[in-house]
Amino acid sequence: MLRRTALALVLCATSCTQADGPSATESPPPEQQEVHGRTEQAVESLETPSEPNSIRFLEQSSFGPKLARGVAPAPVGTVEHVMAVGITQSLTEQFALQPATPYDGESAQDLGSQFFQRAVTGEDQLRQRVAFALSQIFVVSQNGIPDSTRTPYVDSKVAVAGYMNLLSQHAFGDFRVLLEAVTKNPAMGRYLDMANNRAFDSKGNPIDPNENYAREMLQLFTLGTDKLNQDGTPLLDANGNRQRAYSEEQVKAFAHALSGWTWNATACPARGAAINTPDYKNPLMPCNANHDTDSQVLLRGVTTAAGGSITTHLTQALNNVFNDPNVPPFISKQLIQHLVTSNPTPAYVRRVAAVFKNDGTGARGNLQAVVRAILEDDEARGAQPPLGLRSGFGHLRSPALFVTNVVRWLDPTLDTATKDPGLKLSNWSKTMNQWVTRPPSVFSFYPPTAPLPGVDGLVGPEFAILDTATLTARANFLHEFLYSGAAANAGITVDYDLLPATNADLVAYMGRYWLHGTLAPELEQKLLTAMGDSRANTAIRKKKLGLYLTFLSPSFQIQR
Repeated sequence: MLRRTALALVLCATSCTQADGPSATESPPPEQQEVHGRTEQAVESLETPSEPNSIRFLEQSSFGPKLARGVAPAPVGTVEHVMAVGITQSLTEQFALQPATPYDGESAQDLGSQFFQRAVTGEDQLRQRVAFALSQIFVVSQNGIPDSTRTPYVDSKVAVAGYMNLLSQHAFGDFRVLLEAVTKNPAMGRYLDMANNRAFDSKGNPIDPNENYAREMLQLFTLGTDKLNQDGTPLLDANGNRQRAYSEEQVKAFAHALSGWTWNATACPARGAAINTPDYKNPLMPCNANHDTDSQVLLRGVTTAAGGSITTHLTQALNNVFNDPNVPPFISKQLIQHLVTSNPTPAYVRRVAAVFKNDGTGARGNLQAVVRAILEDDEARGAQPPLGLRSGFGHLRSPALFVTNVVRWLDPTLDTATKDPGLKLSNWSKTMNQWVTRPPSVFSFYPPTAPLPGVDGLVGPEFAILDTATLTARANFLHEFLYSGAAANAGITVDYDLLPATNADLVAYMGRYWLHGTLAPELEQKLLTAMGDSRANTAIRKKKLGLYLTFLSPSFQIQR
């Protein structure tokens, strides 16, 4: 009965995304129409945010909010700290934090375990959250990197550990620098065939290089498939038709311009010669002997230099892509989707894309400025989403974010000295179809354009992996976490005495914090009724039942 009740609550999640606002086709009230590029409404100060606004901010900028629980001064990353210093200063503090301990591909600890341990306990929450978003745009997977007998380590693990460190390092940096680092990264080199992608066969005859990296760089990493307006909407031709962002000939041109890179070694292979030993610890190195030096026609009629070197052509090719008008809205919208809402308004996308194009100093592609613009925007801030935008606002918490938000709110003690709590968290996420570091394809775990079930015109990317099996897995995760010894056996200990003792106080507490003031009267009554059932006959059973039903409710499952 307990699980069936919880599942029924979750199953209404789709309809609940529309329940408290006008339909997606309705316009905002006049007082919330866009004025001078901003949504006019009562927006709280970024310097003195309310408690609900601070909680929403941490939901968007971290792997879950935490309370200071009486610690003074309130630690960085807690609700009380954000309220004390403001959102602008909180962002400044997070930007200043350096990456935590690097991922170690030669450690006995699984990479997924390392990820969840950092997500739950790390101080550099925003950097990790943005890096996680970038990993779902610039995708590599351990599943796509075979192990080799020629290396002294596990190829897939060392390769992806280095790649995760790269994304963390560049999360607040220059997008153009990130794009080049990704292009030269050995994990990407193996995953999308950038490594040893030669322009000549074994006899030295010219051939067409592999197009995998060139195609995915254009389609998934930078441009998308259609030309875009700066607000992320399709740029239509005179007949109202969508226009391709690039052609097949341009894919071929980029493949030729990027040919010739290989594993780092003391010397390059000869033209068309057998490949050298994989090296997943250093960037790919250029080998002119296997590069096509001919001029190529890229985007917007730009050409590479005839007779140019391999490094010259890479620079010209990446500059050409980086300066394409599609990049700012394409990347900005996806970052908004991962951090704030699956369905940002065109105005929201346009405002952030404008910062991508120019951070105020003339610099293009400043990811730190882009992230700040996303999280300080009026559509992201306030105790709740803007009234006229609440229909379809927010996003279903992905499995990884669902797990980390639950765990961080309960503020457990993790025994990392003798046990491996991160692995247990990773395996729970895996059962829900998000096995971190092992996405099933270059499209990651779900595409950003996946439609919201049952709602025309809205997307719901995370819903693409929500079905009867994974929905049940969400309930099973909570049931196992709360009611079995699995968490404690894995080194995860929760002190339930920190929670209020009475039913009414606990429901109010969960409504105040976990739902940041959005607890619906109907849910409140359901919780009180369930917790008052005679079968919940001890204080700890009442608490766990309240936690179970609240975490599985649509009000929590949908990050608003």
